[in-house]
Amino acid sequence: MRYAVIGAGALGLTAAMRLADQGHEVTVLEQASAVGGLASSFEVAPGIWLERFYHHFFGSDRSAIRLIEELGLGPRLHWHEPVSTVLVDRTVHRLDSPSSLLRFTPLSVVDRLRMAATLGLLRVMPSPRPLERATADAWMRRMCGRRGHELVWGSLLEAKFGQYADVVSMAWMWGRLHDRTTKLGYLDGGVEPIYRALAERVAARGGRIVLGAQVGSISRSAGGLEVAWRRTDDPDVTIEAFDRVVSTLPPAVTRRLSGQAPAETAGFPPLAAHCLVLALDRPLTGTYWIGVPGSSWPFMAVVEHTAMLPPEAYGGRHLVYLGAYRPADDTLPAAPLAAQLEAARPLLEALRPGFSPDWVTDAWSFHAPNAQPIVDTGYRARLPGFDTDVPGLFNATMFQVYPHDRGQNYSIELAERLVAYLSQAGAAEGSTERSAGGAGA
Repeated sequence: MRYAVIGAGALGLTAAMRLADQGHEVTVLEQASAVGGLASSFEVAPGIWLERFYHHFFGSDRSAIRLIEELGLGPRLHWHEPVSTVLVDRTVHRLDSPSSLLRFTPLSVVDRLRMAATLGLLRVMPSPRPLERATADAWMRRMCGRRGHELVWGSLLEAKFGQYADVVSMAWMWGRLHDRTTKLGYLDGGVEPIYRALAERVAARGGRIVLGAQVGSISRSAGGLEVAWRRTDDPDVTIEAFDRVVSTLPPAVTRRLSGQAPAETAGFPPLAAHCLVLALDRPLTGTYWIGVPGSSWPFMAVVEHTAMLPPEAYGGRHLVYLGAYRPADDTLPAAPLAAQLEAARPLLEALRPGFSPDWVTDAWSFHAPNAQPIVDTGYRARLPGFDTDVPGLFNATMFQVYPHDRGQNYSIELAERLVAYLSQAGAAEGSTERSAGGAGA
């Protein structure tokens, strides 16, 4: 069959490679100028790549690890145990293991034990089904106590989800705490080699990847499905016919492009991801991860990449991400870099007294809309399947990795499930055609 895959992120490229492996003719249409989607990279120095948004792998990311091995990149994957912390009352406290929790002095001994018991329960709980109708805000407050919730979990929910903090399902929190490990994996050269290898595999099997391709519409025709697209630097529109189209765009975007009515119960609007990346002439804190609770700071996480990787791998630069999720109408991501740096300055000064903007040798800002769905207590009921109202059009997106949190591993896993589903659907279609042909004969 002739397939179009819209989107060249982890999900789209994995699906495209598997479809090409099966002998299908695959065209991948990607609006950006590089593959990788939310895991795409940029050159932080000539020939040195860094992700636009911070990424790493967990020891539990089995689907991603298998794919890395399959692509021949296993020897480049190395494991680290960097320090993760949380900012409480302008002081950084380690909070990444049972032992660090028991030494977490902002809480009383009783509250520490209570939180440890709660986290232990979530780690061994095999499914979040019993938690789906509870909000993370209410459930964690009840289990961890008021003080523990206000200092850590409630404040982190507020930092990430803002006005939606009190509607997020406990199933989402289960995914965050159940799936993750203190052991973090990272490849020599970052994740860019993964997406380059996936693109090369697709091309080697006769597939085509078109970068800078903006899709304008998807419609049914006598010849199948027609996709109208144009290059971002060219006004001329190309219309191509396909037997099937796989969209990895958010469901609302796919429905709009294909002329479907908006979903009756669309839920809350997703948040955008925003990362300010700084190159410094010295370390900032020497700590890999600092969670920044509450809404008083403009960023919810400070990730010092070169506290896990050596600065020598990046030409001696010390690299720091400042990350946040923001409503679609937030103005900071579009502000000039100088304004973004000024907004970040109080946080940087709190983390490193004496911080000076003179330490910043370079800076970049990245923004991605529709990056974080609001997983509320009714999310499972609204979870769409792969099929759409348009025959031959399938939608697969990280919005469907529930109950797990967004990430490369679960996008890869979803791609494998999608391709298995498409194979079954193709077999069913073939069976129907053979039955119809036999009856006619």
